Amino acid sequence: MNISYNTLVVLSGVSLLGAAAGMVGAFAVLRRRALTGDALAHAALPGLCLAFMATGERRLPVLLLGAFTSCLLGKVAIAALKRWTKLKEDSALGIVLTVFFGAGIALSRVIQNQFPGSSKAGLDSFILGKTAGMTRDDLLLIATVAAGCLAVVVLLYKEFKLTSFDAGFARALGWPVYMFDFLLMALVAIAVVIGLPAVGVVMIASLLIVPAAAA
Repeated sequence: MNISYNTLVVLSGVSLLGAAAGMVGAFAVLRRRALTGDALAHAALPGLCLAFMATGERRLPVLLLGAFTSCLLGKVAIAALKRWTKLKEDSALGIVLTVFFGAGIALSRVIQNQFPGSSKAGLDSFILGKTAGMTRDDLLLIATVAAGCLAVVVLLYKEFKLTSFDAGFARALGWPVYMFDFLLMALVAIAVVIGLPAVGVVMIASLLIVPAAAA
């Protein structure tokens, strides 16, 4: 059976994306940070829109950089709400998810109204994804980032495992648990960002949570 070039690119890209997201998501689930991944995925949308508004055109690296920055801001907002208010973690996650996603939807409408030809930029495809439109450059980006995530996980596997299963014991031994948590969330944000062109804001959370929960 002959497989077309486009099909091969899509299958390879989605497989690598699923492997990277599942690997990082396993630690997120063990650390009870699964919903944080969902919140970060939705928090990426306003960063995409602001990056497009700053450049006026669809430059994928710039858009993904904006999404990554927005993800990190979402994580900072969650941590700030937990530390400086009486809100519990689930409430902080819900606030960040809804506020950031709502801001992203509002900004996308502003772009449609104020930027001529914005529909050709395909910003709406970042919400639900456009797997069939994956290109060779997307595949190379996913492969590179997946290899980077694998390298970090291999190098810090013992530390991630210790903090995931017994954070109190790790803290008693003097390990910087908060730093490992932040690094883990940064890996989650990276997995979210590289998955946006393929599966979108809504579905990337499933790649992070479902494989780890099933395992």
